[in-house]
Amino acid sequence: MDRPSQAPAREDPGRVSAQGCFHPDHAGVKRYFEDNRVYSVQIESCLSCTGGCRYCYASAQDARSAGIPAAEIRRVLHEVSAEGVRAIDWLGGDPLCRKDWYDLAGEARDLGLINNIWTSGIPLADPLVARQVIEVTSRGFVSVHLDSLDEKIYSLLHTGEPGTKIRAILRGVENLLTEGKTPAEIINCITFTRPLAGNDVEQTIRYFAGKGIRTCLTQICSAGFGTNHKEWIPSGRQIRHAIAIRDHLNYPGSDISMGPMDTNKFYCGGMVCITVEGDVTPCSVIRQGFGNVNHESFKEIISRHRRELLFIPLRKNSESNRCSSCKNQPVCWGCRATAYYMTGDIMAEDPNCFVGEDHEQRA
Repeated sequence: MDRPSQAPAREDPGRVSAQGCFHPDHAGVKRYFEDNRVYSVQIESCLSCTGGCRYCYASAQDARSAGIPAAEIRRVLHEVSAEGVRAIDWLGGDPLCRKDWYDLAGEARDLGLINNIWTSGIPLADPLVARQVIEVTSRGFVSVHLDSLDEKIYSLLHTGEPGTKIRAILRGVENLLTEGKTPAEIINCITFTRPLAGNDVEQTIRYFAGKGIRTCLTQICSAGFGTNHKEWIPSGRQIRHAIAIRDHLNYPGSDISMGPMDTNKFYCGGMVCITVEGDVTPCSVIRQGFGNVNHESFKEIISRHRRELLFIPLRKNSESNRCSSCKNQPVCWGCRATAYYMTGDIMAEDPNCFVGEDHEQRA
């Protein structure tokens, strides 16, 4: 693929640094990262969702809880606000499937927290829901989830009627834009799987890029329902192709990349997740908890497990780690979830990294 001839200096990551942390306040995110503090807390408020992803990392047949009680969420909001956390990333399932989502997001806003919402996008087809989302996400972003514009491919990856769901998500995006959410405040999340490889993922990224909306390209992990579909794990060659498309369209002119998982290290290293069970994890995809908010305070958990939750060891360069000399090091430390599920070590190098000759042999 042709790349623009002009590229910024290696030490100036520019848009990759800013947009790769998702938050509009990217400078604040970076300060929190440098201070080893939690900038945002992901709250997995429920498992309900109309998206029907057959690889959903949050869902499993033995899930003990379908949602966090409202009283517990309110308590957590007050605790994290007292600790100086700046943002709440509402996750699910689909957080908009909760009847009380608007009230809870409003309480977070009243506490001075910035709301970001990760939704399937389907509920946004209702103009009222779209307006409410825009109201509570002032200074924040909204992520929808559309893997493919092709109904046959979408149907393979999701339950339900594909055409109806695709049209609902696209209508939801248009509702956001019509009601005043800027393209820079909207993200489309693609979970990259083998069925999307090649022209399909390029078509979807190009569609949203044409609207000024960037893509969050994540990788399928063997968690939740994803454990049933290991045949959907893409090859190294397919991952590199998808990343090249994303970088070319989302970050033109940059000679550095965030790697296979489309969050930079500032977002990743300044965020923790509270799962539907109350477990505090370093990432919504990593289902290993370090403490539980149902049994102790958020402050106590962060104090005792800051090293694991914020990946503190990765902030120290080591000659034995090839990441330290990588040109992408200013913004990237690989995907911690991929490292965890493929090696068992959340601090290990990302096996899906496309930089280096050894990856060519794994492709």
